[in-house]
Amino acid sequence: MQASFSAPKVGRWYLFITESWKILLLWLSGVFLLMSFRLFYLFHFSENISLNITAKQIFDALATGFKFDSSAAGVCLAIPFLLNCFLQPLRLDNWVRRVRNMIGLIYLSVFVLLGICGITYISEYGTQYNYFMLEGLYDDQQAILSTAIQQYKPWGSLLSIGILLSCVVVWTRFVDKRSYRLLINICPKSRIKQAIISILVFVMFVCAARGSFDSRPASRKWSAVTTDPFVNNLVINPFRSFFYAIQDYGELNQLTTLSTNPYLADKHEIDDALLNNETRSMGPLIQKPSRIFYIVMESFDSWPLQDKYRDLALTENFHRLKAKGIYVEQALPAASSTMNSLSSLVTGIPFSGINMSRLTSKAQTYSLIHLMEDQGYTSQFFYGGLLSWQTVGEFMSRHGVDHVYSAANAGGKGSAGVWGVDDGQLFDLVSQSVPENSFNLIMTTSYHGPFNLDLSASDYPWKNGDYPVQFQRMGDEVLSANTLGHLWYSDQMMGQFVDNMQRKYPDALFIITGDHYSRRYFHAKPNLYELTHVPILILGQGVSPKLSNRTIASHMDITATIMDLIARSNTSFSSFGYSLVGSEAPENVFGYKTIRDTERVWKQGDGEQFYSYQVNPKQGDKGVEQPAPTLEYQTYMAAAWQLLMGSPTPH
Repeated sequence: MQASFSAPKVGRWYLFITESWKILLLWLSGVFLLMSFRLFYLFHFSENISLNITAKQIFDALATGFKFDSSAAGVCLAIPFLLNCFLQPLRLDNWVRRVRNMIGLIYLSVFVLLGICGITYISEYGTQYNYFMLEGLYDDQQAILSTAIQQYKPWGSLLSIGILLSCVVVWTRFVDKRSYRLLINICPKSRIKQAIISILVFVMFVCAARGSFDSRPASRKWSAVTTDPFVNNLVINPFRSFFYAIQDYGELNQLTTLSTNPYLADKHEIDDALLNNETRSMGPLIQKPSRIFYIVMESFDSWPLQDKYRDLALTENFHRLKAKGIYVEQALPAASSTMNSLSSLVTGIPFSGINMSRLTSKAQTYSLIHLMEDQGYTSQFFYGGLLSWQTVGEFMSRHGVDHVYSAANAGGKGSAGVWGVDDGQLFDLVSQSVPENSFNLIMTTSYHGPFNLDLSASDYPWKNGDYPVQFQRMGDEVLSANTLGHLWYSDQMMGQFVDNMQRKYPDALFIITGDHYSRRYFHAKPNLYELTHVPILILGQGVSPKLSNRTIASHMDITATIMDLIARSNTSFSSFGYSLVGSEAPENVFGYKTIRDTERVWKQGDGEQFYSYQVNPKQGDKGVEQPAPTLEYQTYMAAAWQLLMGSPTPH
């Protein structure tokens, strides 16, 4: 406060009003900043918005977003406001001013940083901040940083941050130094009117901090006010989404410390489900392979395999190979991130929200590694990145893998550099290290940002971005030719490797799948099927498409299928899945927050509600909504949680 407004001249109440006005200006600044970011997101990512959305829905989204912005700004300014209420009567206005200046500068700066960084985050994940960002604490931070720099070239973002932060400094100083004589001159001198105004100021601030005059404050569960999931995601501002991400991550990690099962309370149903998982192999259906290659391809999902994209010729090797073996195009991954899916494939335990990279399961009857070694195979793991990523090397060793290889064993870095070696280098390493009677789990990396492989000397057909005419009509919304080139490259390297190994080891068995859906689609409006599925392919000597007629599957079906194909007859093991070559086919298959039957796929939103998409409409069925089999899903997840938490050892 300026010296001319000292207490003896203007009084405590006038200082309270002046300070409240400054806090109001800072509140308006925060609301304006957050709303500006929301409008920018809507414009910049407009290709992600459904064409069916109405102007009224956009208005509803902005109006609801204003409530979240008001609440975020109000909460951040709560401390200076309360100090203004309680310290002004004590003639401590200097403390009020200092705290307001400091918090105003910090909170507006945080809004700027989260808003600008949110542009890159949405570009990568198609959503605002979520718990994935904290999974990076166990990731290769250097690789993440290099990916962000090389793929998104954030120099414009850094410049914008610098400019906006300078504006924040200038604005907070302006608010603090400006004269407010007019405000003081029009304030009433009546004690009764002053009391009424003071009460109104307090009430208005409480409403601003709640984000609403209603009985219901701004809350995430009320944010989905439109029919467009992407727009709904932008209703919540970057500041609130950041803290929701921390909250969600904490809740997921709390699953590992809960004493009661978060999915189901009835222990008898869990026990029955685990008992039903116990089974025996029906094979062997093929001659025992000398080598098994289990290839988990980074971000290799089902959308490029659809007929409507065949003219792009992105996955010709996979198309060629799928005709020779058991192929299920409509399969659900165990999770939507690499480590969680890989953990489930290794342990045989579905991902239920618990990051298994830091746990060791003792449920060996489910463990793929244990089952393969019991059949006389040496287990090996090959990863195109570094073993420090998600502590994957330690994870594999704890779960009994005999030999673990990484990018370090293949020369360190490839042409892409960031995440490790190129897929071609990885497969060369594998081909040099496969003794007889070996089970080889391979995790590729090339179809991953920053997508900086040098494809100039390759046969990739769309190097110049000249897609076929039917795809050019989609305009600027289609995925870049460079990104698709990395998908093409990963398919090429996989196909060459399979061909080489089949020539060298004719009796080898191959299992090929994607770790999760890629979060990158040819056009900006993928349907729910394209957002959720990965393929599964099993081929080898004696493996015929006639061995299976399954149309839907999940990652959890793979271990049971391998056991029926190669295991000694009547071998006891446990599985959450169903063998693709067995006579029994499930009505539903499950992934994390995902359910699939032969006609529909259901996906769980931010709350408990599942929404559905009709994949294979029946004759005459016009897409009538069907309730998701949530009770069966809850039992499935409850059994997975109980099995893991009843037997794990933390690390």
